[in-house]
Amino acid sequence: MMDLMYFGYSFGEEEAEARQYKFDFAKEVKEKFPNVVLRNADDEIKGYRYEVHLDDSETENYNSFLFGRGWHELSLTMQIDMMSGEKRDDIKRWIELARQQYPEAFKK
Repeated sequence: MMDLMYFGYSFGEEEAEARQYKFDFAKEVKEKFPNVVLRNADDEIKGYRYEVHLDDSETENYNSFLFGRGWHELSLTMQIDMMSGEKRDDIKRWIELARQQYPEAFKK
């Protein structure tokens, strides 16, 4: 599976925050998925980005990770899935899996 993560622009007031998001994501995803391959996809127009490559067998856990760790809004793949009515049941399943795997993220 492949995803594209957008962290923000490489200029202006949000540059430092975007750079930190990119660093934090890399650290967290590598801890959870030691076999992940991150490819730098930065450019001057789209800003700080990573291509995320994982085995297809990790798709469910990766999507759960995105919700459980709060990265889902920065994921191109997840944004497309969340706009698709066809993926509604998948989204619900990933959120429920995230509740089980990352209960601290769902405490009130």
